Amino acid sequence: MNALPQQLTARILPPFSSHTAAIASEGAAGWAIADAAAEARSRGEDVVSLCLGDTSFDTPDRIVREAIESLRTGRTHYAPVPGTPELRTAIAAAQTRFDGGDWSADQVTVFGGAQNALFAAVMAVAGVGDEVLFFEPWYATYEATIRAGGATARPVGITLDSPTVKITEAALVSAITGRTRAILLNSPNNPGGYILDRRDLETVVRVATQHNLWIISDEVYRSAVFDEVYTSVTAFPEAANRTIVVNSLSKSHAMTGWRVGWTLSPPGASEHFQNMAQCMLFGSPTFIQDAAAVALDAVGDQEVIRFTEQLHRRRDMMCEALSAIQRISFIRPRGGMFCFADVSMTGHSGADFAGKLYREERLAVVPGTAFGPNMGNYIRISFSASDEVIHEGMRRLRRFCANL
Repeated sequence: MNALPQQLTARILPPFSSHTAAIASEGAAGWAIADAAAEARSRGEDVVSLCLGDTSFDTPDRIVREAIESLRTGRTHYAPVPGTPELRTAIAAAQTRFDGGDWSADQVTVFGGAQNALFAAVMAVAGVGDEVLFFEPWYATYEATIRAGGATARPVGITLDSPTVKITEAALVSAITGRTRAILLNSPNNPGGYILDRRDLETVVRVATQHNLWIISDEVYRSAVFDEVYTSVTAFPEAANRTIVVNSLSKSHAMTGWRVGWTLSPPGASEHFQNMAQCMLFGSPTFIQDAAAVALDAVGDQEVIRFTEQLHRRRDMMCEALSAIQRISFIRPRGGMFCFADVSMTGHSGADFAGKLYREERLAVVPGTAFGPNMGNYIRISFSASDEVIHEGMRRLRRFCANL
């Protein structure tokens, strides 16, 4: 039997698993413009990117100094898989200061960022053939995260333009089947900028209790709330034994590149998250955890307030600029780092609008298709950049719309 030519065999790969298809989604494809803009900027090109929720703020110097000192004192070896005792204690204490709950270090598992923690949370409660409910618009990775372990992602529609109630009990209950295992919340919402009020949360808790479902609460933007007091689903006692909180330092403490996130789970559930952490990363870097523990002290709370004040001001700056642009409509975000704008009055879909905007003005925004199939008329614009970048981005957007 003749062997295949070497140049042919080099191009033939063994088959991949079905998971590769599960994690390929519009959400992943939605970042193409953001990636192109990042590459162009690295080449020194005149590109403005308003894509990512990564603030222009530097990590506070005292946190950086702690990481350096930790490195110098040899804190470069394996850490305990669930996290250092110091960091887990600091996370539990910070959560207690936030919501007044009785949280302990035993309920905390440290992961490599909130995305890592979210993946672990979904894997822990929903297996092959199970279902997870989540709300459209959703954060771009949710669909793939749910499907990666074999579960089915079941979206539920919300009333995006409602100033009050977003979730109806009828819509939520109608999505539940015998395979439903969890409801995934994201408030403040990325990309929608809305915050679930007490009535929405009461609906979710009531339905989850009636159907014995888990609640996964992604709260990474909860420090970025501008016009009201934020309420977490953890405020409801009946949710205590069914809620997994996912959070991180990325948004609150300007630490996106440090990759520190965690889960807070009911007593007795952390064992499963620790097993997940062992499979996924076998413990986060010790010196980073040392710095993270310092970030979460009471001084850090004041730093978060200052960051939030700056984001509030930038939110207002962007909303004022967008309000002056005809044929773009948006709902003033109550939290988060994004304006979610409807561009359908321009005659373009969100994807066409974003692509044309990038080609003609070198301004990068994320098309709404990254956040759900019914979001095709939208673009997501970040106000986490510096004042100068926001001003320039709005100038380019205004010029682009005027020339349509």
